[in-house]
Amino acid sequence: MFLIHGVYRFWPKRVAFRNDYCLRCQTPRRSIAIRTFDVGHIFWIPFLPVGFWKHWKCTVCGQDPHVHVKTRRSFKWAGLICLLFMSAAFWVAPVDSDPELMIIGWMLRVAAPLGAVLLFVHLLRTPKEPSLRQRLAAIEPASDAVCPFCGTPLIAGAGTRWSCTGCGALRY
Repeated sequence: MFLIHGVYRFWPKRVAFRNDYCLRCQTPRRSIAIRTFDVGHIFWIPFLPVGFWKHWKCTVCGQDPHVHVKTRRSFKWAGLICLLFMSAAFWVAPVDSDPELMIIGWMLRVAAPLGAVLLFVHLLRTPKEPSLRQRLAAIEPASDAVCPFCGTPLIAGAGTRWSCTGCGALRY
């Protein structure tokens, strides 16, 4: 059965900002937190109120800055292991006498090891990228004295929290 589901986000409000590292843009950017009231839906009918949630967005690309957009290195290694097992299975299996199936069988016998070799070379040549935690450690925290949303001066709160008296936004 085909089931259409998702989330509606009502009443968006900008509540915070910070200097961040966007994995999609691959560079340090400003991120804003948007608080919404989320409601789950099935077939476009809202039925499950989830509550108020805070979603971080990059100010340049508009996406979540901490979502990985590339295939992770561990998944590539898992794919290499799968290709190696498939290669062994294709070479152990007998070749059928039907000409069409024989062509497919030989194509798989050649393609799986070739794909494994190419993936292995790719894994050896590409350097390991720094983690998100390492990238975030290199970014200076936001030091704005004026709210970027409404232009009101920020007031120091408890600890390192600064807040805006005009719109209530926080600086992280």
